[in-house]
Amino acid sequence: MKKFFLDVILLALFVAELSFHHLPKILHEILGLALAAAIVLHVAINFRRLSALFKKISPRKIFLAADDFALAVGAAIILFAGVCMSNYLFAELVSFELRRNMTIHQLHVAAPYMMMILIGAHVGLHAQELRQRFSGVKKFFDAAIIILAAIGAFGLFFNRVPDRILMKHIFATPATDLPAPLFMTFTLGGIIFFALITFLVDKKFLRR
Repeated sequence: MKKFFLDVILLALFVAELSFHHLPKILHEILGLALAAAIVLHVAINFRRLSALFKKISPRKIFLAADDFALAVGAAIILFAGVCMSNYLFAELVSFELRRNMTIHQLHVAAPYMMMILIGAHVGLHAQELRQRFSGVKKFFDAAIIILAAIGAFGLFFNRVPDRILMKHIFATPATDLPAPLFMTFTLGGIIFFALITFLVDKKFLRR
């Protein structure tokens, strides 16, 4: 149960961080540190499961390991870029030139949207366990997932996520003008969208 609540906290922190337009900058930095700490704790708690990926190698385990590795790299890039761009917590550690470096800024914007895909894949690969937690309301759970995935698919284009991943210069989208709860719903839905796709691929091909 503790692992489940930690996972919920991780997801909530990530969605909040991606909604930085609606947050004070200093709160964005504080939540970023909280997210980094939660990731470290998540890895520590699940270390045995991670090490088990290298035993009895299978296509599914390779996919899992690749996704976990990409998540680790993505998190490191976001943290590094975030420290470089810090205006409050780490402002005295980096130079003004580094803080205003456009490439670092673009990485800090693009990497989280790539992480949205990777987190979705990570959730999708563990979806069977998640569904078991909600076995008592399975039909409601499945319906909610489908609805959220549909909202997320729309949100990907409403927020120009493909362009963001390609590191195009985007300062605002129709989605960023929405109230924070709606923007967060689009973000969560995007993660669920990729989780659903991964779950279906996993069920059809990887679990054979």
